Amino acid sequence: MRVRTLLWALAAALCLTACGATPPQAPFDQAKQLDRATSGISTACGEKAQVTAFPGEHRQDLETLEATAESSARRLASVYRLDSKWIYQGETVRQIASDGVSMLRDCGLTQAAATLAALTAQR
Repeated sequence: MRVRTLLWALAAALCLTACGATPPQAPFDQAKQLDRATSGISTACGEKAQVTAFPGEHRQDLETLEATAESSARRLASVYRLDSKWIYQGETVRQIASDGVSMLRDCGLTQAAATLAALTAQR
Protein backbone atom coordinates (compact mmCIF):
# COMPACT_ATOMS: atom_id res chain seq x y z
CA MET A 1 0.00 0.00 0.00
CA ARG A 2 2.79 2.38 0.90
CA VAL A 3 4.59 1.73 -2.42
CA ARG A 4 1.37 2.36 -4.33
CA THR A 5 0.90 5.74 -2.59
CA LEU A 6 4.49 6.69 -3.32
CA LEU A 7 4.09 5.77 -7.00
CA TRP A 8 0.89 7.85 -7.28
CA ALA A 9 2.63 10.80 -5.66
CA LEU A 10 5.58 10.47 -8.04
CA ALA A 11 3.27 10.20 -11.07
CA ALA A 12 1.33 13.28 -9.96
CA ALA A 13 4.55 15.25 -9.46
CA LEU A 14 5.77 14.31 -12.94
CA CYS A 15 2.47 15.36 -14.49
CA LEU A 16 2.52 18.72 -12.74
CA THR A 17 6.07 19.54 -13.76
CA ALA A 18 5.42 18.55 -17.36
CA CYS A 19 2.45 20.94 -17.61
CA GLY A 20 4.32 24.09 -16.64
CA ALA A 21 5.18 27.01 -18.86
CA THR A 22 8.17 26.80 -21.16
CA PRO A 23 11.19 28.25 -19.39
CA PRO A 24 12.43 30.91 -19.25
CA GLN A 25 9.09 32.66 -18.83
CA ALA A 26 9.00 36.36 -18.08
CA PRO A 27 8.29 36.89 -14.38
CA PHE A 28 4.78 37.99 -13.49
CA ASP A 29 5.52 41.72 -13.09
CA GLN A 30 7.43 41.87 -16.37
CA ALA A 31 4.71 39.85 -18.12
CA LYS A 32 2.20 42.49 -17.00
CA GLN A 33 4.47 45.18 -18.43
CA LEU A 34 4.74 43.29 -21.72
CA ASP A 35 0.96 42.97 -21.82
CA ARG A 36 0.52 46.71 -21.28
CA ALA A 37 3.22 47.55 -23.83
CA THR A 38 1.95 45.31 -26.61
CA SER A 39 -1.64 46.38 -26.00
CA GLY A 40 -0.58 50.02 -26.09
CA ILE A 41 1.27 49.60 -29.38
CA SER A 42 -1.62 47.73 -30.94
CA THR A 43 -4.17 50.27 -29.71
CA ALA A 44 -2.12 53.24 -30.92
CA CYS A 45 -1.83 51.70 -34.39
CA GLY A 46 -5.55 50.97 -34.51
CA GLU A 47 -6.46 54.46 -33.38
CA LYS A 48 -4.10 55.98 -35.96
CA ALA A 49 -5.98 54.12 -38.68
CA GLN A 50 -9.27 55.46 -37.34
CA VAL A 51 -8.01 59.04 -37.04
CA THR A 52 -6.63 59.10 -40.57
CA ALA A 53 -9.56 57.30 -42.19
CA PHE A 54 -11.23 60.62 -42.94
CA PRO A 55 -9.79 63.83 -44.35
CA GLY A 56 -9.07 66.73 -42.07
CA GLU A 57 -6.51 68.12 -39.66
CA HIS A 58 -5.09 65.31 -37.55
CA ARG A 59 -1.80 66.76 -36.35
CA GLN A 60 -2.72 67.02 -32.67
CA ASP A 61 -4.29 63.54 -32.59
CA LEU A 62 -1.28 62.03 -34.34
CA GLU A 63 1.13 63.70 -31.93
CA THR A 64 -0.82 62.25 -29.01
CA LEU A 65 -0.84 58.78 -30.57
CA GLU A 66 2.88 58.99 -31.30
CA ALA A 67 3.57 59.92 -27.66
CA THR A 68 1.34 57.09 -26.42
CA ALA A 69 3.06 54.59 -28.71
CA GLU A 70 6.49 55.84 -27.63
CA SER A 71 5.55 55.32 -23.98
CA SER A 72 4.54 51.74 -24.78
CA ALA A 73 7.76 51.24 -26.74
CA ARG A 74 9.80 52.40 -23.75
CA ARG A 75 7.88 50.03 -21.47
CA LEU A 76 8.63 47.11 -23.82
CA ALA A 77 12.29 48.14 -24.02
CA SER A 78 12.56 48.24 -20.24
CA VAL A 79 11.65 44.54 -20.09
CA TYR A 80 13.92 43.80 -23.05
CA ARG A 81 16.87 45.28 -21.13
CA LEU A 82 16.21 42.90 -18.24
CA ASP A 83 16.26 39.76 -20.39
CA SER A 84 15.49 39.62 -24.11
CA LYS A 85 15.35 35.80 -23.99
CA TRP A 86 12.35 35.61 -21.67
CA ILE A 87 9.31 34.02 -23.25
CA TYR A 88 5.93 35.72 -23.23
CA GLN A 89 2.94 34.17 -25.02
CA GLY A 90 5.19 31.83 -26.96
CA GLU A 91 7.69 34.41 -28.24
CA THR A 92 10.91 35.78 -26.82
CA VAL A 93 10.96 39.38 -25.72
CA ARG A 94 13.45 39.98 -28.56
CA GLN A 95 10.89 38.71 -31.10
CA ILE A 96 8.15 40.79 -29.51
CA ALA A 97 10.32 43.91 -29.73
CA SER A 98 11.11 43.20 -33.37
CA ASP A 99 7.41 42.68 -34.13
CA GLY A 100 6.65 45.92 -32.29
CA VAL A 101 9.12 47.88 -34.42
CA SER A 102 7.59 46.41 -37.59
CA MET A 103 4.04 47.11 -36.46
CA LEU A 104 4.83 50.70 -35.52
CA ARG A 105 6.59 51.31 -38.85
CA ASP A 106 3.78 49.70 -40.82
CA CYS A 107 1.12 51.83 -39.17
CA GLY A 108 3.15 55.02 -39.59
CA LEU A 109 4.13 55.71 -35.97
CA THR A 110 7.72 56.11 -37.04
CA GLN A 111 9.08 58.01 -34.03
CA ALA A 112 7.89 55.29 -31.67
CA ALA A 113 9.32 52.65 -34.03
CA ALA A 114 12.69 54.42 -34.06
CA THR A 115 12.67 54.68 -30.26
CA LEU A 116 11.91 50.98 -29.83
CA ALA A 117 14.52 50.00 -32.43
CA ALA A 118 17.18 52.14 -30.76
CA LEU A 119 16.40 50.90 -27.25
CA THR A 120 16.40 47.24 -28.30
CA ALA A 121 19.41 47.24 -30.60
CA GLN A 122 21.44 44.04 -30.33
CA ARG A 123 23.75 44.10 -27.36
